[in-house]
Amino acid sequence: MSTICAIYARFSSEKQNAASIDDQIRKCREYAVRHGWTVSEKHIYRDAAISGASDNRDALKRMIASATAVTPEFNCVLVDDTTRLSRDLGDGDRIVKRLKFAGVKICFVAQGFDTESESAGMLTAIFGGIGEQYLVDLGKKTFRGVEGLAKRKLHTGGRCFGYKNIPIEDETERDSHGRPVIRGVRLEVDPEQAKTVVRIFTMAAEGRSLKTITKLLNAEGVQSPRPSKGRISRGWDTSSVRTILHNERYCGTVIWGKTRKVRSPNTGRRIYRRRPQSEWVRTDIPEQRIVPDELWQRVKARQAIVQSVYARANGSLRARSMHSSYLFSGLLKCGECGANLTILWGKGRNKTSQTYGCPSNWNRGVCKNTARVRRDDLEAALLSQLHEKILREEVVDCVMEKFQTGLLKELENITGKMDRMHRRKRELERELANLTKALAGGQYSPTIMGAIADREREIAQITEQVVSSNEDSIKSQVAAMRAEAIEEVKDLRGLMGGDVTVARAALLKHVSKIEMEPRGKSYVAKGDWKLLGTLPIDGAGGQNRTGYARLFRAALYQ
Repeated sequence: MSTICAIYARFSSEKQNAASIDDQIRKCREYAVRHGWTVSEKHIYRDAAISGASDNRDALKRMIASATAVTPEFNCVLVDDTTRLSRDLGDGDRIVKRLKFAGVKICFVAQGFDTESESAGMLTAIFGGIGEQYLVDLGKKTFRGVEGLAKRKLHTGGRCFGYKNIPIEDETERDSHGRPVIRGVRLEVDPEQAKTVVRIFTMAAEGRSLKTITKLLNAEGVQSPRPSKGRISRGWDTSSVRTILHNERYCGTVIWGKTRKVRSPNTGRRIYRRRPQSEWVRTDIPEQRIVPDELWQRVKARQAIVQSVYARANGSLRARSMHSSYLFSGLLKCGECGANLTILWGKGRNKTSQTYGCPSNWNRGVCKNTARVRRDDLEAALLSQLHEKILREEVVDCVMEKFQTGLLKELENITGKMDRMHRRKRELERELANLTKALAGGQYSPTIMGAIADREREIAQITEQVVSSNEDSIKSQVAAMRAEAIEEVKDLRGLMGGDVTVARAALLKHVSKIEMEPRGKSYVAKGDWKLLGTLPIDGAGGQNRTGYARLFRAALYQ
């Protein structure tokens, strides 16, 4: 019976020469001519830029389907070598067995054997194992090389919005074309794109949603990140904005090695798996900073607020509430069951009839709260109470005076503690003097140096606590807090009548929820107001001075 041959050829990477497939096919044709075989032009299969680590390849699938058909049109498959067929030992063995069962042999041209020879099983296993190990070794070498680039503060990825890629040329060495060899790539800030990055962070810090930022940038025609190869640019999208807001490179810190790629045995696709933080390579590159630290921290604080206020038990975010057009959306809690009050009706054209109520009562009847209140009435009443009872300088003065009085009274009760701290400080100073004397006498040891450092650290802590706990220091700190709180009050009063998303962002710094207790057909609103916002502030004498509770208590609709 004459031998009719199909040909299968493959190369694995876009960076490899595409002519590799043509060369493989040429070698297979020459092999067929030497043996007097016929190549079927209809059955020449090509997989371009596809890894051999998986059998999920279109041309390979078509070739196997043709070979295992009821009446195959060829009885031999020519392949340049075993690695072109597969670099996975298990996949290669399965392919060989399927074709052999169908009566189709495979000839590996470069290695000079076919699957009908007596030693085929052993040779296939040996060459397959070598091909599989090659991928393992290549992965290790690639990882080592890229890790070295990261530790030398060089760029390890592709394009990054806000920067220009600057190749580093080695003038002492030339490639085969006579050009300088590229040893790496460094990033340089692109002034125009950097302005866009800062603007995105500024809008996010103000409380604008990802969707709002995206629409604004697209409406103004602002240059967007270049799309990946094969994708069409459609301007900005929310994922691009989100990626920028979470990229630590913009604050001068580059983290490499957060994830690793593993290949799925089912699909053949590479997926990302997170590495432990101990394996991350963190590098500070201040010259690449685009976003000022103050702005970066504001955005991180904003994101923390979103997480704390709008996070569900499973960690997902109610973004619809966060970026709602309603000022108090997501903050209003049912006083009976704790559910978020929602707009029950009026979401269509008739916006003036929008009415809040408990969804657990309205939708399921599991809550006995039947109170309903129009949104415009509710917002007007809550804003009125905010301005009257909280957003006033007199309120700040009253609260800070009570706070200072409480701290000074507490100071009177810790006289014994202060005496113990002074005694401990004198004891540490004597021990430090003895250790220093021993060191000066030539008794150097790591233990002595560690003991000196420990005592110096404890003395500094005691000194700071003693200084911050005297009466003058407390009064000075409270005065600074008062000035800060008054500025916050002024800002809030100005924001409450402006952009809703910005106003809500400011509001969330001070209140995490407003509990709506039903009183017949009306409500009483209660909430804990944090005068100085949510930023952590160390209090004098160890006191917590971040705010005070139950000031926000407004009786509505009586």
